[in-house]
Amino acid sequence: MKKVITLLALFCLLISCERKEPNFSEEMIEKLVFEDNGLPPYYLRLDLYVLTDNNEIHQTNNNELMFFYKKYYSKEFKSFNEFLNASLNADFIFDKKLLKNNANYLTSFKLNPKMEKEYSSLGFNKFLEKYSKSSSRKDELEFNKSNLNSDEYSAFKYFLYVNKYDVSSDCYLGIDYIRKRKDSFN
Repeated sequence: MKKVITLLALFCLLISCERKEPNFSEEMIEKLVFEDNGLPPYYLRLDLYVLTDNNEIHQTNNNELMFFYKKYYSKEFKSFNEFLNASLNADFIFDKKLLKNNANYLTSFKLNPKMEKEYSSLGFNKFLEKYSKSSSRKDELEFNKSNLNSDEYSAFKYFLYVNKYDVSSDCYLGIDYIRKRKDSFN
Protein backbone atom coordinates (compact mmCIF):
# COMPACT_ATOMS: atom_id res chain seq x y z
CA MET A 1 0.00 0.00 0.00
CA LYS A 2 2.86 2.39 0.84
CA LYS A 3 4.36 1.77 -2.61
CA VAL A 4 1.08 2.68 -4.31
CA ILE A 5 0.74 5.89 -2.29
CA THR A 6 4.38 6.78 -2.98
CA LEU A 7 3.89 6.18 -6.71
CA LEU A 8 0.70 8.25 -6.74
CA ALA A 9 2.43 11.09 -4.89
CA LEU A 10 5.35 10.97 -7.32
CA PHE A 11 2.97 10.95 -10.30
CA CYS A 12 1.06 13.96 -8.92
CA LEU A 13 4.32 15.79 -8.33
CA LEU A 14 5.48 15.16 -11.90
CA ILE A 15 2.27 16.33 -13.54
CA SER A 16 2.01 19.39 -11.31
CA CYS A 17 5.51 20.64 -12.19
CA GLU A 18 5.47 23.90 -14.03
CA ARG A 19 5.81 23.45 -17.77
CA LYS A 20 7.43 26.14 -19.82
CA GLU A 21 4.84 27.91 -21.89
CA PRO A 22 5.85 28.13 -25.57
CA ASN A 23 7.02 31.44 -26.98
CA PHE A 24 4.24 31.27 -29.61
CA SER A 25 0.89 29.62 -28.99
CA GLU A 26 -0.76 27.40 -31.58
CA GLU A 27 -3.14 30.26 -32.44
CA MET A 28 -0.22 32.64 -33.02
CA ILE A 29 1.52 30.08 -35.24
CA GLU A 30 -1.68 29.73 -37.29
CA LYS A 31 -1.74 33.49 -37.84
CA LEU A 32 1.87 33.44 -39.11
CA VAL A 33 1.20 30.71 -41.68
CA PHE A 34 0.66 31.82 -45.27
CA GLU A 35 -2.91 31.64 -46.48
CA ASP A 36 -4.08 28.98 -48.94
CA ASN A 37 -4.08 31.56 -51.73
CA GLY A 38 -0.35 32.14 -51.17
CA LEU A 39 -0.79 35.60 -49.71
CA PRO A 40 1.35 36.44 -46.70
CA PRO A 41 -0.42 37.10 -43.42
CA TYR A 42 -0.58 40.52 -41.81
CA TYR A 43 2.05 39.44 -39.30
CA LEU A 44 4.77 39.44 -41.98
CA ARG A 45 6.35 42.54 -40.41
CA LEU A 46 6.91 40.87 -37.05
CA ASP A 47 10.55 40.29 -36.11
CA LEU A 48 11.20 36.64 -35.31
CA TYR A 49 14.40 35.05 -34.01
CA VAL A 50 15.86 31.59 -34.54
CA LEU A 51 18.95 29.90 -33.13
CA THR A 52 21.89 28.75 -35.27
CA ASP A 53 24.37 25.94 -34.84
CA ASN A 54 27.23 28.37 -34.12
CA ASN A 55 25.44 29.89 -31.09
CA GLU A 56 24.19 32.93 -32.94
CA ILE A 57 20.72 34.35 -33.08
CA HIS A 58 19.26 35.16 -36.47
CA GLN A 59 16.67 37.88 -36.88
CA THR A 60 14.11 36.76 -39.44
CA ASN A 61 10.43 36.95 -40.42
CA ASN A 62 7.81 34.47 -41.55
CA ASN A 63 8.47 35.22 -45.24
CA GLU A 64 12.14 34.21 -44.92
CA LEU A 65 11.18 31.18 -42.83
CA MET A 66 8.78 30.10 -45.59
CA PHE A 67 11.68 30.29 -48.07
CA PHE A 68 13.89 28.11 -45.84
CA TYR A 69 11.07 25.67 -45.22
CA LYS A 70 10.38 25.19 -48.95
CA LYS A 71 14.03 25.04 -50.00
CA TYR A 72 15.64 23.00 -47.21
CA TYR A 73 13.25 21.68 -44.58
CA SER A 74 10.03 20.55 -46.29
CA LYS A 75 11.09 16.89 -46.12
CA GLU A 76 11.95 17.16 -42.44
CA PHE A 77 8.63 18.76 -41.41
CA LYS A 78 5.13 17.78 -42.55
CA SER A 79 3.94 21.37 -42.84
CA PHE A 80 5.06 24.98 -42.62
CA ASN A 81 2.97 25.22 -39.45
CA GLU A 82 5.00 22.42 -37.82
CA PHE A 83 8.27 24.02 -39.01
CA LEU A 84 7.26 27.41 -37.54
CA ASN A 85 6.35 25.82 -34.24
CA ALA A 86 9.72 24.08 -33.98
CA SER A 87 11.67 27.15 -35.14
CA LEU A 88 9.96 29.75 -32.97
CA ASN A 89 9.68 27.73 -29.82
CA ALA A 90 13.45 27.01 -29.83
CA ASP A 91 13.23 23.30 -30.55
CA PHE A 92 15.05 23.60 -33.86
CA ILE A 93 18.58 24.82 -34.57
CA PHE A 94 19.31 26.27 -38.03
CA ASP A 95 22.41 25.52 -40.05
CA LYS A 96 24.35 28.80 -40.11
CA LYS A 97 25.81 28.01 -43.55
CA LEU A 98 22.33 27.92 -45.07
CA LEU A 99 21.43 31.24 -43.47
CA LYS A 100 24.71 32.84 -44.53
CA ASN A 101 24.28 31.75 -48.15
CA ASN A 102 20.61 32.72 -48.45
CA ALA A 103 19.72 35.46 -45.98
CA ASN A 104 20.49 38.67 -47.78
CA TYR A 105 19.11 41.40 -45.59
CA LEU A 106 18.49 40.09 -42.09
CA THR A 107 21.15 39.91 -39.43
CA SER A 108 22.72 37.30 -37.21
CA PHE A 109 24.38 38.23 -33.94
CA LYS A 110 25.74 36.90 -30.70
CA LEU A 111 24.32 38.23 -27.47
CA ASN A 112 26.15 41.27 -26.20
CA PRO A 113 27.89 40.20 -22.92
CA LYS A 114 27.17 43.53 -21.20
CA MET A 115 23.44 43.27 -21.97
CA GLU A 116 23.36 39.58 -21.04
CA LYS A 117 24.91 40.34 -17.65
CA GLU A 118 22.58 43.27 -17.06
CA TYR A 119 19.54 41.19 -18.01
CA SER A 120 20.61 38.40 -15.63
CA SER A 121 21.34 40.69 -12.71
CA LEU A 122 18.31 42.98 -13.03
CA GLY A 123 15.70 40.45 -14.07
CA PHE A 124 13.40 41.10 -17.00
CA ASN A 125 11.01 43.63 -15.44
CA LYS A 126 13.74 45.99 -14.20
CA PHE A 127 15.66 45.49 -17.45
CA LEU A 128 12.57 46.48 -19.44
CA GLU A 129 11.96 49.44 -17.15
CA LYS A 130 15.53 50.69 -17.63
CA TYR A 131 15.29 50.77 -21.43
CA SER A 132 11.72 51.92 -21.93
CA LYS A 133 9.43 54.79 -21.08
CA SER A 134 5.70 55.42 -21.08
CA SER A 135 3.97 55.92 -24.39
CA SER A 136 0.92 57.84 -25.47
CA ARG A 137 -0.25 54.58 -27.10
CA LYS A 138 -2.42 52.38 -24.91
CA ASP A 139 -0.75 49.18 -23.61
CA GLU A 140 2.59 50.02 -25.21
CA LEU A 141 5.92 51.41 -24.10
CA GLU A 142 8.47 53.39 -26.06
CA PHE A 143 11.95 52.00 -26.40
CA ASN A 144 14.67 54.35 -25.15
CA LYS A 145 17.48 53.32 -27.51
CA SER A 146 19.55 56.49 -27.38
CA ASN A 147 22.18 55.01 -25.10
CA LEU A 148 22.65 51.66 -26.92
CA ASN A 149 24.88 50.63 -29.80
CA SER A 150 23.60 48.22 -32.48
CA ASP A 151 24.82 45.05 -30.69
CA GLU A 152 23.13 46.12 -27.47
CA TYR A 153 19.97 47.08 -29.38
CA SER A 154 19.79 43.63 -31.01
CA ALA A 155 20.32 41.92 -27.66
CA PHE A 156 17.62 44.05 -26.01
CA LYS A 157 15.12 43.21 -28.76
CA TYR A 158 15.97 39.52 -28.40
CA PHE A 159 15.42 39.59 -24.64
CA LEU A 160 12.05 41.21 -25.27
CA TYR A 161 11.27 38.48 -27.78
CA VAL A 162 12.03 35.59 -25.42
CA ASN A 163 9.87 37.27 -22.78
CA LYS A 164 6.91 37.47 -25.17
CA TYR A 165 7.21 41.12 -26.17
CA ASP A 166 7.49 42.54 -29.68
CA VAL A 167 8.93 45.74 -31.08
CA SER A 168 7.28 47.72 -33.85
CA SER A 169 8.90 50.74 -35.46
CA ASP A 170 7.32 53.97 -36.52
CA CYS A 171 9.84 55.04 -39.15
CA TYR A 172 8.19 58.42 -39.61
CA LEU A 173 8.52 59.38 -35.93
CA GLY A 174 11.65 57.32 -35.29
CA ILE A 175 10.08 55.57 -32.32
CA ASP A 176 10.15 51.88 -31.47
CA TYR A 177 7.09 50.69 -29.57
CA ILE A 178 7.14 47.72 -27.21
CA ARG A 179 4.05 45.62 -26.61
CA LYS A 180 3.15 42.24 -25.25
CA ARG A 181 3.07 39.55 -27.92
CA LYS A 182 -0.52 38.61 -27.13
CA ASP A 183 -1.49 42.21 -27.99
CA SER A 184 0.41 41.96 -31.30
CA PHE A 185 -1.88 39.08 -32.31
CA ASN A 186 -5.20 40.68 -31.38
